[in-house]
Amino acid sequence: MKKGKNGSRSLRKKEMRKIEEMTRQSNGRQPLPGSETGFDEYETEKNGKISADLPQVTPYEASLSNKEKYRFHRDTGQIRSFFGDVRFGYRSTIMDDLVQSTLTETSFKGAGWGKIKAEANKKDSQSNDGEDVSSVVFFNFSGFYVLFWMIVAFIVLRVGVDYYVTHDGDLWQSEILKFMTTDLISVALIDLVMYLCIYFVLFVHLAVKHEWISWKRTGRYLTYSYEIGFLLTFLYVAETVMQFHWVAKIFLFLHSLVLLMKMHSFASYNGYLWEILRELEFSKSALAKTKDAAIEDNFKRVLEKSCEFCQFELDLQSTKVKFPTNITVKSFFEYSMFPTLVYQVEYPRTEKIRWSYVFEKLCAIFGVILVMMIIAQFFMYPIALRAMAVRDIGMPIFWERILEWLYLLLKLVPSFIIMYLMVWYLIWDAILNCIAELTRFGDRYFYGDWWNCVSWDEFSRQWNVPVHKFLLRHVYHSSISFLHLNKMQATLMTFLLSSVVHELAMYVLFRKLRFYLFFLQMAQIPLVQLGNSKFLKSKKILGNAIFWLGICTGPSLMCTLYLTF
Repeated sequence: MKKGKNGSRSLRKKEMRKIEEMTRQSNGRQPLPGSETGFDEYETEKNGKISADLPQVTPYEASLSNKEKYRFHRDTGQIRSFFGDVRFGYRSTIMDDLVQSTLTETSFKGAGWGKIKAEANKKDSQSNDGEDVSSVVFFNFSGFYVLFWMIVAFIVLRVGVDYYVTHDGDLWQSEILKFMTTDLISVALIDLVMYLCIYFVLFVHLAVKHEWISWKRTGRYLTYSYEIGFLLTFLYVAETVMQFHWVAKIFLFLHSLVLLMKMHSFASYNGYLWEILRELEFSKSALAKTKDAAIEDNFKRVLEKSCEFCQFELDLQSTKVKFPTNITVKSFFEYSMFPTLVYQVEYPRTEKIRWSYVFEKLCAIFGVILVMMIIAQFFMYPIALRAMAVRDIGMPIFWERILEWLYLLLKLVPSFIIMYLMVWYLIWDAILNCIAELTRFGDRYFYGDWWNCVSWDEFSRQWNVPVHKFLLRHVYHSSISFLHLNKMQATLMTFLLSSVVHELAMYVLFRKLRFYLFFLQMAQIPLVQLGNSKFLKSKKILGNAIFWLGICTGPSLMCTLYLTF
């Protein structure tokens, strides 16, 4: 046995010397010793073009074999794409489905039964009057939709008239209106500059495309450093340089987060494909150079598997536009306009813009903003002033301050629930649907039926689908792939990052760090475990009641804590 092992080692050394001799003859340079990362260390630049040496067998084979475990299903052998975690399709929002508005038409057909015909026996399912009762029936809620907005319109009219009469016709005395209309031009200009700055990631990938820089060695670090600087710079500009009021600051901060996520997704997506393209070139080159060498069949098989996966991954991204031809100014501009935070080469697109639908959503946007301003002015602003007065005066007895805080919390809850729902409808239904229609973006799945959630992990997936997709791909799965964390650690990392960003938003609003929201966010982890326990797993109504209790009290609790303490 020992003799056999020594003979195998001797044969392998001869093979290695033969490979090195072939390499020296091809370009006059020996392979780098001790490589552990695969093809990256065998890249050299000659006259602006990348050439590849034949890598050493053992390190390169080990690297590709390790990657193969994650690329091919262990039982079936099917290829698993890195981008298989997020899918896009032709889908409308739930609210649009309830009022008979699909991706192709917008209509209100009045009363009657809507029917989805079943495939089962129709002949055996006729009622006495000949009506087909085998069909699954559903009601349309367009009438309630109209009624709701009619009630809102009358409330707005009544409150507006009362305010007009009590203030002698001077509407500009409204503090909320002043907040909403102050520094509009300055905010718009800062926002435009902020948008133009995201094109930096496009220029980085154009430089990689023209082989001026390498993504692995230069582009990646440039991009990630720029992203951090981008967020901190505009946070500093809004807070210190321009000294905007809280409405402008939170708008710019939230929009900077949106642009930051768009930049990161575009950069990471194409950066991954650059690595895949380079691996394909290196594997093909190594496979071609080993045809005449006495290399083990396993090494050749690993190279073939590498080529198979890389070619599949590149072909999967688009049927029309092949990487890297997608890296253009036009393509990036279209992506920057789409209501999504996750980049891919192609998206589902509708055929035309329904201008009546756009007008409907524009009316909803301005109408909801008006309602939110009235709620904030009459029901929330006085409570906020009282909370700040309690904080500034400083009650001598601590328990008196606690009781006052609880009283303010109780008063704030009803109006904050309405404001919470209005913000959700404004952003995830009205604004995103309007943008999607103008850009002909086909996937309108911006939210799920989060109101039916029975646990907080369901809520995190259904409340804000675009952000959930981003966190799933670029935080959760990236933590597993690149940081080599397990699922529990990746989940903790995702919650931690989300909590830090939410707490930073509270700093922008209140100009102080108290970490109230941070701990409330992190408290969702044990709440998720509680919701998945045997006690609550089967009690769906109780779980939904606990969920709604958190929704109704959580935002008000957080707001009053920051204002009072």
